[in-house]
Amino acid sequence: MTQLTENARKYLQKKCRGMVMSKECSLKDPTTKEKVLSVWPMLGLDTYLGVMHRIILIEDMGLNNELPTIAINIQTFFDALNKSVVIDDIVNVKLNGQSIGTQDMAYSPRLTLYTNKLHTPLSEVTKIFDGVNTKIDVIEEVKLHKSLFISYGGKDEQVASSINDKIKSKGVLTWFFPDDATPGEKLHRMMFNGVNEYDRVLLICSESSLSRPGVTNEIERVLEREAKEGGSSILIPVTIDDYVYGDWHADRPDIVQQIQSRVITKIDTSGKNFENQIEKIVNVLLK
Repeated sequence: MTQLTENARKYLQKKCRGMVMSKECSLKDPTTKEKVLSVWPMLGLDTYLGVMHRIILIEDMGLNNELPTIAINIQTFFDALNKSVVIDDIVNVKLNGQSIGTQDMAYSPRLTLYTNKLHTPLSEVTKIFDGVNTKIDVIEEVKLHKSLFISYGGKDEQVASSINDKIKSKGVLTWFFPDDATPGEKLHRMMFNGVNEYDRVLLICSESSLSRPGVTNEIERVLEREAKEGGSSILIPVTIDDYVYGDWHADRPDIVQQIQSRVITKIDTSGKNFENQIEKIVNVLLK
């Protein structure tokens, strides 16, 4: 199961507040019969309403002209999934005083299409599914979260890269210097634009990073932006050592106070809690 599949499952679990069933389905070339693409139909059991919410996960939706084929096979996908996992005893849904199992639960009226990236106009997607009398909602993963600028010192690049990769895997749009810097662009202008254009700024508060003048400048720009926006919370401080808690003495004590007055999450990229630490950050970025 890919990270994208896991992200879609978690999205559906939050929506239905219940169990999620899923099964990979292959789309084949009608001539060669070879596998062209895999999609993941998912059913979320909403035991409160007594319905099953439907999602189809499509990676890079619209890139392979797969939508017409998916549209005409919706019923086949979900009927096969429903029959593959019949749950009567585990799910105790009562409608009109009677317990029912998944075979008796109705599908929700709208179908959700979940993707990491949409490669075709939304109006075209809607038109395709209107053709099979199906109303849809399209979830483009990157739009579920606020964007994030990663601020760090050069010696922390390896750690920052691990943090960035894990956050990106959750569907968050990030700006990370080695991946996103424009060749030839002036550094001060690029950093100024980054801390002002992205929704939030993740600051790595290690001894190495906080000692760098460039990082200090980025902190100043973010704090100025927060003040202009009426005291909004833009900066998300994290640390990989204990320097920020006591040994940090900057030229501007007010900056130290501004950072230390916030909740600072400690991150260990090699530890068993790394996943949970990243989840906390991603939850903050949910729109």
